Amino acid sequence: MSLVEITHHDEVIYRILDKPPPEPPKTPRYESKLEKELKATKIPQRRRTFGYAETPMKPPEQFLKKGEGIGQPTKKSDHKCIMGNLPAVPKCPPPEKAKEKPKVNIKVRNIKAVLKAKPRPVEPRLVDTRDGHIKKIKGSGEVPEYCLRPDFGQMPKYLVKRNRKIQRRLEKIRLNEENKESLCKLINEQERQKLLDDLKQNWQLMQKAFLQLPMLTDTIPKIIRKTKMEQELRQLEKDIALVESNPYIYIYE
Repeated sequence: MSLVEITHHDEVIYRILDKPPPEPPKTPRYESKLEKELKATKIPQRRRTFGYAETPMKPPEQFLKKGEGIGQPTKKSDHKCIMGNLPAVPKCPPPEKAKEKPKVNIKVRNIKAVLKAKPRPVEPRLVDTRDGHIKKIKGSGEVPEYCLRPDFGQMPKYLVKRNRKIQRRLEKIRLNEENKESLCKLINEQERQKLLDDLKQNWQLMQKAFLQLPMLTDTIPKIIRKTKMEQELRQLEKDIALVESNPYIYIYE
């Protein structure tokens, strides 16, 4: 086993590792060119907020005298008292005589009030037990009350009022129906003849189209079309017969 003596320790672990890249230099801070000129031209206003550096002292001749200290502020006024002969103060007028109250004899007034007073009505009551239990007759059900009322068995007022409103409404509807113009209108002979001619012309056109149908109806659409045209022809024939048989025709608008 061999030993190696190290006398110079120049190797450091921090030098072996890769060093991080150096940081880029910072850009210089922006400084205004006019700032120095403004500071040079500006006149500093000293003692603006902090007051005097040393409080100025008054000379000994101006010592504090009586009445010159800090006291209550006095309100100054421009009022001046007028001195001289002033007019005399007017005297108060004599008090008016109080109106004499009419003399009232209280005894006579009380006697008249007692004579005119009506006695308090006695409420009807009944005793239903031997111990003297008293019960009021009104509302007890012992005596008939509701059947003796003047409005017993009569129709209430609100129903009478409602029935009157209904009757007035029905009367108004009846008058409107009587005065209403008839919706039925009689057509004249010219309009009737024109209607008949139009029906016959439609029948001729439909008959012509019906005769042009193929003789062989072997498909469902042909059968449906032929059946529909036959129904329309029958309806036109009925309408023509109805107009010819009725000289007076009414229409509803």
